[in-house]
Amino acid sequence: MAHEDGLLRELITLRRGWGLEADRLRSRLGPLVSGWCEIHRTTSDREARRVLRAAISAAIAEFPADDKLAVNVALGIAPGAQHALLSARIGVLADRLRISERTARRRVDRSFARLAAEIEAGTRPGNGVPDPDEGWFVKRLNVLVRLDTAEPEVTEERLVVATREGLDRISGQFTVPRTEDGGEGERDVAVDARHGVRITGGTREGLRHFRWLLDLPRPLSRGESHTYSLVHRIRDGLPIRPSYVFVPLVSCESFDVRVRFDPRRPPRVVWRLDRVPPSVLADPPQPGDALPLDGACEVAQEFAAPQLGYAYGLRWLPEPDFS
Repeated sequence: MAHEDGLLRELITLRRGWGLEADRLRSRLGPLVSGWCEIHRTTSDREARRVLRAAISAAIAEFPADDKLAVNVALGIAPGAQHALLSARIGVLADRLRISERTARRRVDRSFARLAAEIEAGTRPGNGVPDPDEGWFVKRLNVLVRLDTAEPEVTEERLVVATREGLDRISGQFTVPRTEDGGEGERDVAVDARHGVRITGGTREGLRHFRWLLDLPRPLSRGESHTYSLVHRIRDGLPIRPSYVFVPLVSCESFDVRVRFDPRRPPRVVWRLDRVPPSVLADPPQPGDALPLDGACEVAQEFAAPQLGYAYGLRWLPEPDFS
């Protein structure tokens, strides 16, 4: 009930002023409404407005006609209801329903309470086991790649946000790409949970792709966030492609990567990969602007709002091995 009350407060805030026509709409959204619609910090106002209209329309689809109208007018969605003040839109509703403004306001309050309850009940049916690949997004991903250790090591720390109620399991994936000479072979990757999750299952898909089920310490409410970290170690001793890339499969607001090279074998050059189609990653390397190594023999880069299905990260040319 407390969560439903929080949703109602956020919806009431949303209907003030210009409603959905307000400037800087994204900044007015609370975490519960944002989580329900999967609207993120980097979403534009135009996109947020479109997503909200669609989500609200679906949520009130079974409402009586007068209650639908009350929601749409109060939020400034209905034609002719684009006014700067909610009180003016209440007057529009009163005229259309031929009721007093006091009754129209009560109709709006009742309709919004029902909308909050509808969202709380969940627009996704609860039949079957929830899909661990859905119901959450990544707010922040920090990655450390270590090449100065006995075996390549990748530490990933994610801040995830639940977009459905009772999120208690998510998934994690890791791929060891083919080397540039096309070398195949079954890869051996060990994964450990540093904190924040318990690994409860894993599958290998093909020779190079791994997927794990991750149980959270407790169920998350919609809009609630949680941080966890995994360490992946490539233990087979086979060569790796000289790159680290992240291809978002769920929405991600920010991605930071740091590669720590072995000071005894620094790369010839390191460059940034930004919004690269994954299909070209196996092509011969085409170095971009060189990135300098710092005093710790590291290179770090930040990426804001990486787009689904594109690759982001770092690539390098190793020094020739004449041994």
